[in-house]
Amino acid sequence: MIYPPDSSRGSDRTLKSEEIADLVLNSINYGILAVDRKGMISACNAVARKFLDIDGQLIGNPVASVPQASELLDFIHSNPQHHHERRITFQGRTLCVHSISGSDDETVILLRDATVSDKIRAELKSCKKLNKELEGIIASSHDGILITDGEGNVLKINDALLRITELTREHFLGHKMESLHENGHFHAESIESRARKEQKTVTGIQKIRTGKEVMVTSTPMFDDQGNILRMVTNARDMSEIINLQEQLAQSREVSSRLQTEFNRMLEDDLRANEMITESPTMYRIIEMSRRIAGSEVTVLIQGESGVGKEVLAKLIHVWSKRRGAFIKVNCGAIPQHLLESELFGYNRGAFTGANREGKPGIFELAAEGTLFLDEIEDLPLDLQVKFLQVVQDRAFIRLGGTRVIKLDVRFIAASNRELNKLVAERKFREDLFYRLNVVPITIPPLRQRKEDVPLLVNHFLNRYNAKYGVEKTMAPALLSNFMNYPWPGNIRELKNMIERLVITCSGNIIDVEAMGTKLNISSRNLTDQTVAPEAGHKEEPLSTLKEVVEEAEKNILSGALKKYRNSRQIGRVLGISHTAVLKKLKKYHLAG
Repeated sequence: MIYPPDSSRGSDRTLKSEEIADLVLNSINYGILAVDRKGMISACNAVARKFLDIDGQLIGNPVASVPQASELLDFIHSNPQHHHERRITFQGRTLCVHSISGSDDETVILLRDATVSDKIRAELKSCKKLNKELEGIIASSHDGILITDGEGNVLKINDALLRITELTREHFLGHKMESLHENGHFHAESIESRARKEQKTVTGIQKIRTGKEVMVTSTPMFDDQGNILRMVTNARDMSEIINLQEQLAQSREVSSRLQTEFNRMLEDDLRANEMITESPTMYRIIEMSRRIAGSEVTVLIQGESGVGKEVLAKLIHVWSKRRGAFIKVNCGAIPQHLLESELFGYNRGAFTGANREGKPGIFELAAEGTLFLDEIEDLPLDLQVKFLQVVQDRAFIRLGGTRVIKLDVRFIAASNRELNKLVAERKFREDLFYRLNVVPITIPPLRQRKEDVPLLVNHFLNRYNAKYGVEKTMAPALLSNFMNYPWPGNIRELKNMIERLVITCSGNIIDVEAMGTKLNISSRNLTDQTVAPEAGHKEEPLSTLKEVVEEAEKNILSGALKKYRNSRQIGRVLGISHTAVLKKLKKYHLAG
């Protein structure tokens, strides 16, 4: 049935349309503001009122009535064209204003809050930048990297993975990891599959059909619900690792051989410089020195002049395996006014007469090595304070400088006087003494280790025979004199004495007559003791010099055999070649 038009029904339909229009306007996220040609607001939704911070009714009011709407007015008065957009700041909020030209010269203004979108845009830009950086990191990694999802689908790989496995990109991308085993590319289930099933990090060796063995570590990444989101797999070529290990082992072996040979050469050199002994006391000192050599403790060596303090300090340096040099400073040999600049060094212009370019000091030259300070008791008291600071802080400043220089050096001090007595006499600083006296070593004089005299005599005799091209031997009677002599100059005096006798003795036998009275023992008394028989005793015939020498050689070799393991060690101790040792052992029937 068709009804005639009803004015009341028409009115109801118009009202509903307005309500629907208001509902639509107020439900969208854009602010909508309609302005007629007179600048009067003809329409405004709730979002626009919120953006413009207006609680009251705006419709029918001029735009100029909106507080702080100057930018909005400027935008409207600029006669914006269709779809023209502009940003304005209103009430501390950044708004995107978009205009649409309507009928009857009406302008519809769309307002959008740009704060959130700007934040999203900035975060998106940051994410893109981070993603690009991650892509670069993955691509540049020397290790192979493979990323899969929670189902094992390959999402990303890098070129290193292709190099390590010798497979192609098509073997991975677009496939599940299980297919690599199913298609025969992997000899066993992939490490990634195991880690995904066990939901934990798994490391293992993956064998590839190309013959490669790859060490693989797969690690799962979980979402908030505990489900696997991604699997990150790292792969390393085992052949590269094995090659590196072999190269490292070879380098260490070469280094060890060189270090052993270097130490042997240095120890031979040290043995050639008096470190020869059979004294139990000296053995204990050497053993303790070897134990402390690897540490960084400061050592104080005391003993009479000529007992071998420097030789022991060199041994400690050799055993320490420090990379730097062994540097000796005789505190009594350098003038006191130069000692500070020699030790600390100086910068350009530090004092009159200084090198124009400056000069590094002994502390710097001894870097990573050992600094041996001999005759430390001669260090001036005013300089002892500065030296104490260097020992404590392991740092110093050059003369005329401001930069603190860190110091990596081992300190060994030596004195032929008793420093504790000098401390009591206020001739040496007590605090420096205790700082140096961390590990005290006192080397006994030669008169307290007479068992070393025959070894030292034989050693120096062989050395100077070789040096001067002679073959001189020492008479047993003179060796007995040497044993009874107190040797106030210690090893240094003995060495100089042997050299003098080798040079000055006219015959091949150095005897008491050649020695004269230099050792304050009468040669006549010695001769009487040797040839005059005691009363009531039958005179025994004298042995020939050859027989005496051979008996002495036999006794020395016999004792050496009990102590040393082979002919090379015996030769190094006795100062002869191991071939000569073998000949003499055979001669005296001592070879076994």
